[in-house]
Amino acid sequence: MPQSFYVSGILFHPESQHILLHQPQENNNSLPLWSMFGGTNDSQEDGAVIFQQMILDALNLKLPRKNIYPVYDYFNNTLNKMHYVYSAHVAKRKDYACEGEILSWFTFKQTLKLRFAQETKQDIVVAQRVIDMQERVTTSTQYYRS
Repeated sequence: MPQSFYVSGILFHPESQHILLHQPQENNNSLPLWSMFGGTNDSQEDGAVIFQQMILDALNLKLPRKNIYPVYDYFNNTLNKMHYVYSAHVAKRKDYACEGEILSWFTFKQTLKLRFAQETKQDIVVAQRVIDMQERVTTSTQYYRS
């Protein structure tokens, strides 16, 4: 991976089909944007490991590496660096707390009504397509095994 890159992602609860997003609480009158968990990294670590650490730091949730899936990566012109996007499947849809943030679970359909930065909106659309494809593959594999 490059020297400096951006990592972001969502938690996905397969049973309810919800994703966890966050929104900073601001004291001004503007309505803050919803976003995925993420941040810039300057280490040589793998992006999935960085995402795993970000979730541990933000939510005190230890994600098993096997539950973290790459969504896609691209050069983000706004950030002027590579951007790696992940999804992590979680078994429980728990209410998490993070100081200075509003955290909420949404279906992909509900996200259509939320305010996002343009890149985040695109990342969520692609994440939904990748997750839908993973579920179709899993379902068809289970069908052919029985």
